[in-house]
Amino acid sequence: MPDYMRRLWQSRLCPALVPAGFYDDFGQIRSVLKTEGLIRINEYARSCPDGIEGSFCALLHMLASTADSFALLQQWLAAPEWICLDPESLFYSISAERTLLLFCEKPDPRPFAERFCETCDALGGSGQLIAARFSDLCACRVLEEKGTASFLRGWRREILTVH
Repeated sequence: MPDYMRRLWQSRLCPALVPAGFYDDFGQIRSVLKTEGLIRINEYARSCPDGIEGSFCALLHMLASTADSFALLQQWLAAPEWICLDPESLFYSISAERTLLLFCEKPDPRPFAERFCETCDALGGSGQLIAARFSDLCACRVLEEKGTASFLRGWRREILTVH
């Protein structure tokens, strides 16, 4: 990742990044994630039975927050291709009510929507349902971070108002 982004992460100022400690390992900066109290979104998705309204709505909320955090990191001047959307690297903070992200070691130049859809699909079960509906929507119009978050929040509201 670019040095300025590593310095942003080390500063601990950006609320959208997973807290981490950094140390020098023979001239190479290493990080240790501080994930205590955070939920791994991929583990949450695997542990919740598919079709359960509450867990599905929680997953929609977490994924909407992921899109919001992706947009927020860009406001802190993080280059989007260096923001990680790997499902193994998404953490949700209950206390902050937001998804916290990491930076990648290697850039991913693909558009946000493509990367986000792949992330949802990799979550399995409910994530695949979200990916399929999101993919259908993206076939009709271009969605980036804010549009993605809005779509997921709307879907969640729709589910909660019906029941």
